[in-house]
Amino acid sequence: MPTEKKLFIATSSFGKDKPELLSVLKKKKIKFSLNKLKRKLKSKELVFYAKNYTHIIAGTETYDKNTLTKLKNLKIIYRLGVGTDNIDLQHTLKNKVRVFKSQVTLEKSVGELTLGLIFNLLRKISQHDQNLKSGIWKKEMGNLLFGKTIGIIGYGKIGKHLSKLLKNFGVKILFSDVKKIKNKIPLKKLLKNSDIISIHTNYKKNNHHLLNKNYLKLLKKTSYIINTSRPELIDYDFLYILLKNKKIKGAALDVFYNEPYNGKFCNLKNVILTPHIGSYASEIRNEMETEEVNFIIKN
Repeated sequence: MPTEKKLFIATSSFGKDKPELLSVLKKKKIKFSLNKLKRKLKSKELVFYAKNYTHIIAGTETYDKNTLTKLKNLKIIYRLGVGTDNIDLQHTLKNKVRVFKSQVTLEKSVGELTLGLIFNLLRKISQHDQNLKSGIWKKEMGNLLFGKTIGIIGYGKIGKHLSKLLKNFGVKILFSDVKKIKNKIPLKKLLKNSDIISIHTNYKKNNHHLLNKNYLKLLKKTSYIINTSRPELIDYDFLYILLKNKKIKGAALDVFYNEPYNGKFCNLKNVILTPHIGSYASEIRNEMETEEVNFIIKN
């Protein structure tokens, strides 16, 4: 007899905007359970909640060898997102656990978030909002986007879409990528010459701290840096030192080593923090979740 299909949904807000997807699973008589903690699960928590399940809809929680070994009934991991660097693919292949990822891509949602963060940094929108709500009427001088040089690290779907969004704002765009792409420039040159740097490259072990201490030192004092990709790509400890000592003008961070995040960046006024919302556009999220429900039903 085939193994009974049991689905654990590890992502923290699945079906929130489209609850009818959960009704579809019920109608198809698929037994499923949601993430009760409503946040990114730690490995011990993931094992506790998912140990008897055959299918998992995964977020950014870690599926390393130690965790996967304890999920003895697991047959399929479906990653709600585009990256699989949180999954030990060698172990899953060896143990015949099939891994899939969303075919819906995130260039529109991440690109628009990045554009919003750029304007927020330049015009100090969040800072003005917080001041007014605290009873402070204080005008902080901002800067134009027009005339700035934007450095995009990683020129895949997201990087190219961001470039497309920016092209009518009167900016100069530089880009760097590990792939052979026409007109790309070396990373050092990009960092030295950009007013705003935005990171959109995949994380792999060989590019851990791609922007390490020596590379971060190349940033101009008037520059901003935005990370909506992976925290591992930047030496956050040294970035904090640069921001605290005003060696660069500001940063916007959407991704963190420990989530939910409540660390030292929260104490800096020249940093905008968002809680990993790159894919959190209703239209994109609903499309991804619908795709995954249909996949689970068929597999």
